[in-house]
Amino acid sequence: MLRIFIIIIALASTIPVDAQNEVIGGYVKKGGTESGINATSRFPMYSVMKFPQALFVADFLIRNNIDLNTEVIVRKEELVQDTWSPMLSTFENQRSITYFELLALSLQQSDNNACDILFERCGGPRAVEKYIRKLGFKDIHIQKTEKQMHANPALSRKNWCTPQSMVELLGWFTAHHNVNEPLRYIWKLMAECQTGGDRLPAAVANSAKVVHKTGTGYPLPSGQPSGICDVGIIILDDGQQLPIAVFITTPSSQSRISDVAKQLLEQ
Repeated sequence: MLRIFIIIIALASTIPVDAQNEVIGGYVKKGGTESGINATSRFPMYSVMKFPQALFVADFLIRNNIDLNTEVIVRKEELVQDTWSPMLSTFENQRSITYFELLALSLQQSDNNACDILFERCGGPRAVEKYIRKLGFKDIHIQKTEKQMHANPALSRKNWCTPQSMVELLGWFTAHHNVNEPLRYIWKLMAECQTGGDRLPAAVANSAKVVHKTGTGYPLPSGQPSGICDVGIIILDDGQQLPIAVFITTPSSQSRISDVAKQLLEQ
């Protein structure tokens, strides 16, 4: 059974907070106990942003009585061509695509164009942020689209959260994921996430389940990404559900999300 060390001083002594400008943040909750490092500091979310966006999309679909099977028409000319977007290979001129597909592309394959189509069809970044505020989370800011960040990578800092606030949102998701079909589908997609097998999943036993969303920043001149992150819910064999978030900015070549997670979750 996993046990959590809650002595933050001990964590700070074992996790480098400032190595070659590297900054690490993490937070985990287990029942009434918690553990964190730089838990209330701001970290860029990168594609982790697609998780709170998906929660907003679920709410939008329910409020507007829109089924997940509803199709939208997308023209290839609308899409950014030189960004991470597996869906581009399915286009010639235009095609119909369902909300089922868009959410799967955005959450499982981190498709940037799919994310922006959801912004365009359901509501932009400010609408997503307003919804997250309505849920009660004030330290999650979403202000830029993937297209805007692609044009100016520095704008990715405008989409930020604190590790603690993200874990609180994950806790809300854990409590509400069975409320309606879109939320159940989002949970299923994140449980079958196709990215980041070497991140949070690598920190726990193979028998544990991880419902998660990864993020990776733009490349620096060194070749390293500007940041890496992974947030999710670890489900243990005994049914315990542990929301956890780990962020590393300016990571060194040795940085591993799984290493930080293991420090926060000591077996």
